[in-house]
Amino acid sequence: MTAALDDFTSETQLGTDKDAAASILVSTTSTEKKFIGDVEYTNTSVSAIEVTVWRLLTATTATTGSGGNWLAKKTIQPGKVWSCPELRNSTLGISMSVRAIAGTGSVVNANLGGVTES
Repeated sequence: MTAALDDFTSETQLGTDKDAAASILVSTTSTEKKFIGDVEYTNTSVSAIEVTVWRLLTATTATTGSGGNWLAKKTIQPGKVWSCPELRNSTLGISMSVRAIAGTGSVVNANLGGVTES
């Protein structure tokens, strides 16, 4: 078993489609786990933007709305950063992923980092 510091995603712009492959910010395989230590979503827009985050098994479909399986939702004010405490310092087990979308595409940047164990 080895562990390595990892920059999972850097300045990745969020889209609006939860089912798009681009919405997957970090994932694990059947032989690894990841510890998420740093999470930042930065709103570069002049408007407030809602961000929705999921932490799911890779094969699970992300759902929105009331009763959805999302982990966290937050409206980020213009020029502000959200650290998503619900995701920070959490672990992705085998075959899991983190997805995120924004109410408006290409204006919220995602940065996630941590440790990969394989």
